[in-house]
Amino acid sequence: MTNRFLQVFLGLTLAALSCTALGQQPNPKSEARLESLFKAGQMPFVKIGDSHYAAVVTTDDGVSDRFHVFLSTIGNDPNDEALQVIQMVFYLGEIPKGATAPVALIKKMNEWNGTLSRGSVFIVGQSVIYQSSGWLFKSDSGSLELDALVGHFSAVSLRKEVEPYLKQ
Repeated sequence: MTNRFLQVFLGLTLAALSCTALGQQPNPKSEARLESLFKAGQMPFVKIGDSHYAAVVTTDDGVSDRFHVFLSTIGNDPNDEALQVIQMVFYLGEIPKGATAPVALIKKMNEWNGTLSRGSVFIVGQSVIYQSSGWLFKSDSGSLELDALVGHFSAVSLRKEVEPYLKQ
C-alpha cells in the first residue's frame, strides 16, 4: 500500500470513529444486510474492518469510483434496526503535508455545506472528504447504488472545486 492510501484510510477511519462516537457499532445482522445489498446490486466491495467497507460504483459510461462505507448506530441500542445508518465517504483531495487548510477553502466548505442538497464536505487530518448517509432499514440494492452514484457525481464536481485550494 502506498503512503497516500494509508493516509486516506486513516483519515476516513477517523471520520467514521467521530461519526459513530454517539452510538455503538451495529450488530452482525446489519453487516450481513449491507453485504447482501452490495451483492444484489453487483457492487464490488471488500470488508476492511468491523462495519467498514471499501466499495466501487461504476457509472453507465464505465467510470468507476472507490469509496468507503461505514455502518453506525444512532443511540445506544445496536439491535434497533431503525437506527442503523450507512455512511458513504468519498476522497476529494489532500492538504499538503505540514500545511494547514487554507482559510478560503474553509469558507468555501461552509458555503457548500449550506447549499448541498445532500451530504457534507469536511477535513479529517489532511484529507478533504465528502460524506453522505442514509438509513440501512430503508435501503435496497437499487437505492444503495443510487446513493453511491449521487455520492460519486457530487465528489467528481467537488474534487474539481477543491483542487485549486490544495495547490496554494
